[in-house]
Amino acid sequence: MYLAHVRAENFRIFGSAPQRRGDEDESLRTDFGPGISVLVGENDSGKTAIVDAIRLCLLTTAADFYRITKDDFHAGGNGRAHTFSITCAFRGLTVQEQGTFLELVTTEESGETALYVTLKAQLMDPLRPSRVSVTTRTGFDGKRPALDGAARELLKATYLRPLRDAEAERRAGGRRRTGPRARGAGRPSAVPGPHLSPGVLPRAPSRSRTR
Repeated sequence: MYLAHVRAENFRIFGSAPQRRGDEDESLRTDFGPGISVLVGENDSGKTAIVDAIRLCLLTTAADFYRITKDDFHAGGNGRAHTFSITCAFRGLTVQEQGTFLELVTTEESGETALYVTLKAQLMDPLRPSRVSVTTRTGFDGKRPALDGAARELLKATYLRPLRDAEAERRAGGRRRTGPRARGAGRPSAVPGPHLSPGVLPRAPSRSRTR
């Protein structure tokens, strides 16, 4: 299986999908292939937002803590949105993978089996930006069962820190190991693919990890 599609509404620079005919689509909708994908664009074009959207939706194997703040909610002409959503869609599931995620997968009209993971965040109190409600569910519309612990562990992505962040940590005395550049201003950003990192590939849960 591989990450085939990412869509986001009202997340950072990405606005909402059209509500009426003639409205402009300001949301994020991007497709990836079964290999390694590279994001190329100018500074502030949304590369970092795309990578962070994937990190938020799937979490990472490093278990980095990320606190959602009001700055993650899109601010447009009508003010700041109070909700945002991020959906990651996986395709190319093998028979074994379909069995692993049996209760969570979606069979589409074409007969293809896909796995949709949708994170929805809601700003509970505009005056207290730290109060954010977050849910992560499956299904095309994000209304199917929530991800349980085992399924979430299997879908975690491996995130490689940008070299600029690693350098800042080194100067501050950090000892965390660093890897190749995964994203950065004005440079390509690597997006998880089926062979990029083991953290993106589902693997059969062991007895000790099954809840």
